[in-house]
Amino acid sequence: MATQLQNRLVGTVILVALAVIILPDLLDGQKREQQQAYETIPLQPEGEVPSDAVQLPEVERQQSTNAADAALEVTADNAPAVSDKSANGEEGFAEALAEPKEATVGEEAFVIQLGVFRNADSVRELVTQLKSEGFRAYASPVTTSSGELTKLMVGPDASKDRLEGQLQQLQALTELQGKVLKYQP
Repeated sequence: MATQLQNRLVGTVILVALAVIILPDLLDGQKREQQQAYETIPLQPEGEVPSDAVQLPEVERQQSTNAADAALEVTADNAPAVSDKSANGEEGFAEALAEPKEATVGEEAFVIQLGVFRNADSVRELVTQLKSEGFRAYASPVTTSSGELTKLMVGPDASKDRLEGQLQQLQALTELQGKVLKYQP
């Protein structure tokens, strides 16, 4: 009896396998092949491009670098003078809060950050003191999560070495340890 059951199971498995293989081909009907039209891209252009069609102007690098050097010297010579109004107080502090003029275009500029203070009056006094000594000092208000703060900055200057040389003078004058940063207007 077991042999008869095994024969039936084997026969059923064979019939199911044949049905799985043959029936999809029979029920598919007409087979359609889809052909898509592809255009071939030529390897070389058929027409000739004249070699003198595009003429680029020759650029003289020496003139542009000389102009940049001259502009750098002009901005270094035009340091702002200290006025009596700025020594008096409010007007000087309003001018100090205004952002300084940008350094030469295309050049990297640096500033010295002397500190960040909560008390704007102490920053005003330091700005007046630094301006009277001939430094280009300004205050920059900053809003943080802890409240309104004021940065005390000196500069900007295109020469990082020149600012690093001024760090000793500034430390002796204000007793603040400054650091040289990239200027971001």
